[in-house]
Amino acid sequence: MRTPGRDADLAIGFLLGEGVIDDARRVASAEEFDGDPQKLVPDTVRITLHDPTKARIEGRLTRTHEIRPSCGLCGLVDADQLLDEFEPLLPGVPKLPRNAVDDRRKAFVQTQPLFAATGACHGAVLFGPDGVTWSSGEDVGRHNALDKAIGSAARAGRPLAHATAMLSGRAGFDLVLKCLRVRIPVILAVSAPSALAFDLCRTAGATLIGFVREGRARVYCDSGRLQDE
Repeated sequence: MRTPGRDADLAIGFLLGEGVIDDARRVASAEEFDGDPQKLVPDTVRITLHDPTKARIEGRLTRTHEIRPSCGLCGLVDADQLLDEFEPLLPGVPKLPRNAVDDRRKAFVQTQPLFAATGACHGAVLFGPDGVTWSSGEDVGRHNALDKAIGSAARAGRPLAHATAMLSGRAGFDLVLKCLRVRIPVILAVSAPSALAFDLCRTAGATLIGFVREGRARVYCDSGRLQDE
């Protein structure tokens, strides 16, 4: 289940966030095919890789068979592989002034027209180190929203190792893991992180900030990126 639209971003972001591919440039093509609801034919995205032998599928997918908007523990293959072959984050990059967190929140709200109209979807935004919005995604599923944002930024060649991600809900371990796999080092969330998300960020050296609301936020992990002004 997903909110239709930007399906190529969704598919490529999913492959990156699950660690199946490590670079969007491995994708040779992404073809989108409209389905037929009357005949129960689903919409389809066909991803072709330049070198399929370099894709890592066995044991990688935390949600097997299909993308679902539910918790990432559903269909979990092996919890011990969560940070398997994890590429380290850049230490102290990017620097983020503490007072800039609220600026990111304000910018985040402006990228969520579907939520403004319905109040019934999730969102994710990726910002550059200067606060410029690199990409955004909205979807009924919070995983899908982040996949769309990651896929869009990666396809545009954005250096995700310098990005800040903001999530519309809680920072669950599954969303945090997607960010860490593509080397996003700063994660902001409107709600709280889970205990496992906190452990992953602390181990990886990521910056994790929860309860990002108007004029306030709670820092769970810093790792030297936050700066006072």
